[in-house]
Amino acid sequence: MMVVLAVLLMGLYTSVEAVVKSDDDELRLVQDLFQNYSKEVRPVKEKESAILVRFGVAYTQLVELDEKNQVLVSNVWIRQKWNNHLLRWNSTLYGGIKSINVDPKLVWLPDIILYNNADSGITSGSMDQFKTKVILSSDGTNTWYAPTILRSRCAIDIKYFPFDDQKCKLQFGSWTYDGLRVDLVNMSAAVDLKAYMPSGEFEMIDAPVDRIIIKYSCCPEPYPNIIFTLHIRRKVLFYFNNLIVPCFLITAFALLTFVLPPNTGERVTLVITTLLAMTVFMLMIAENTPTTSDVTPLIGKFFVASMVEIGLALIATCFVLNIYESTGPSSDVPQWLRVVLIDYLGPILRVAKPREKTPKKNNTLTMGNSYTHGYVPMFPDSNGNPVENDHNCPKDVIVMTPTKVGDKILNSRDIISTVNDNSVRFRGSGNQSYDRLLDGITVLTERVREQEKTESVKEEWESVAKVIDRLFLLLFIATVSISTAMIFLQRPSYATM
Repeated sequence: MMVVLAVLLMGLYTSVEAVVKSDDDELRLVQDLFQNYSKEVRPVKEKESAILVRFGVAYTQLVELDEKNQVLVSNVWIRQKWNNHLLRWNSTLYGGIKSINVDPKLVWLPDIILYNNADSGITSGSMDQFKTKVILSSDGTNTWYAPTILRSRCAIDIKYFPFDDQKCKLQFGSWTYDGLRVDLVNMSAAVDLKAYMPSGEFEMIDAPVDRIIIKYSCCPEPYPNIIFTLHIRRKVLFYFNNLIVPCFLITAFALLTFVLPPNTGERVTLVITTLLAMTVFMLMIAENTPTTSDVTPLIGKFFVASMVEIGLALIATCFVLNIYESTGPSSDVPQWLRVVLIDYLGPILRVAKPREKTPKKNNTLTMGNSYTHGYVPMFPDSNGNPVENDHNCPKDVIVMTPTKVGDKILNSRDIISTVNDNSVRFRGSGNQSYDRLLDGITVLTERVREQEKTESVKEEWESVAKVIDRLFLLLFIATVSISTAMIFLQRPSYATM
């Protein structure tokens, strides 16, 4: 029993001693490395040579693309590697330690920044401000990995919005070191997308990496830059369901004004309401797209075309209503217009012709023979009640009696003909009652005839208005269909719903 306990104590002592020794080795390594080290010194053997810095990006998330302000917000992992010969060691002398993690404030760091930074912070876009540890390897390799959120400028091309592709760039380079002192190269030919989380609004098409050399007017030295190009494509379904379809339906509702009867009084209200609704959608588009006068987005063309079509529908509606209300003796439908619209186009567009006026049998007046001592019976007064005339009539007077008391006198031609044939005998009889009776009948029949003519003219104009309504309906359906097709056929071939 004592032997077993002694073995256990010996093993525990050995383990503790190894841990302490390991800690002593790492502490001793750090002390030895940074005893005479200065982070301000560029780690090169020859001061005329450049230190090679390899730079890479792993793109993990497209957080937001602010089209209005043309800013791309990205979640990325920054990767930097370089060799610092001043921080090498023999791992066998330090317990086999091949790498250690140190604070970035202890070592030399390349001053890589994001050239197209859009953040407002003083240190924003600087790749040397991370708090993550730098990995030092025994062969002198320094590796620095750090996650960050980048806000970069992105020139938005809204020509085909929302069927658009965008190419946003992340341009990195040293701010103070030229290419003769820090040679910046890319780690790979493309952005690392293995950890990328797909976006609900954009599809990542490609992400190539390019290295360019820039020379500025201030400085003759070359400045190498690494450009990561993010080729993204917008997913159209959201905009199709929330903008395009509602706009098309609103335009279709505006065309229904040509289906409503003109006498409803709501046609102009319907068109104006749809025009206001379209204006609201137009403002929504203006709020989400960059302020530019260089190009009009595809959906903007669609909204403008729809608003113009609705405006023309309003003008056409006012024109039709004016035609519908064209009544009066002096507003007869021209013969050519009657032939073209009512007789020819009316049947084609299935618009019924105005009904022909036929005299009603119950409303005709019967003419009796001559009576020696007759009177004019049951003549309707102004209230429609029959009034008998008990005055003696001459023998040659023709007596006219309605067959139905209180009916409208519609057969005005017979009355006027009779009155004209016997007017001389009426007025020559010497009886003023007969003259007044004749004058009253004449005035009444003239009014009835004018009323018939007015109603006939009104019905003709109403038929003309209905035919023009159908013509405008077909014209606007064709216009909306053709304009919509022409606009959306301009979208790129890759764009799908």
